[in-house]
Amino acid sequence: MEHRSLIITVVCAILAVLLQAILAPFMVIGPAVPNFILAFVIANAVARPTGGIVAPFVLGLLYDLMGNGPLGAMALVCVVFSFACSRLLMMLNNDTLFIPIVLIVAGTFLGDAVYGILMIACGMDVGALEALVGRALPCGLYDTVLALIMFPLLARLGAMGSAPLRIR
Repeated sequence: MEHRSLIITVVCAILAVLLQAILAPFMVIGPAVPNFILAFVIANAVARPTGGIVAPFVLGLLYDLMGNGPLGAMALVCVVFSFACSRLLMMLNNDTLFIPIVLIVAGTFLGDAVYGILMIACGMDVGALEALVGRALPCGLYDTVLALIMFPLLARLGAMGSAPLRIR
């Protein structure tokens, strides 16, 4: 079963990278550019909380190599927020849909805000207001919608091979 989950994660991660490289430049709305990689990492961390941190690091590094931001910033954001979301989900141990939605919304918005702060701290040519309000807020909204679309798909793909619950 673990082998199947790993294959699903790798295929979905490759799809997220391809969408980021091919489709994201054409989906720009004002200053908001979708981040399929961050959306996938957060949705996957909530759908599969025991997924680990290697995939978020590699995907974040690929995003940094494709973009024009500081190298390693998105890798740090992906690792920290996927770890935080997955651990919070496991710690809360709640079977409702409310908690995953809150974690996805908080993870994507805070991830984009921290990435904006890292852009400022690394000396990128953006002001604080522009980085946080002009970019992080609209990108966070965009990424939240993408992650909320990805989450049920990833949760369903992860549950397809598991045995159904039996009530005795």
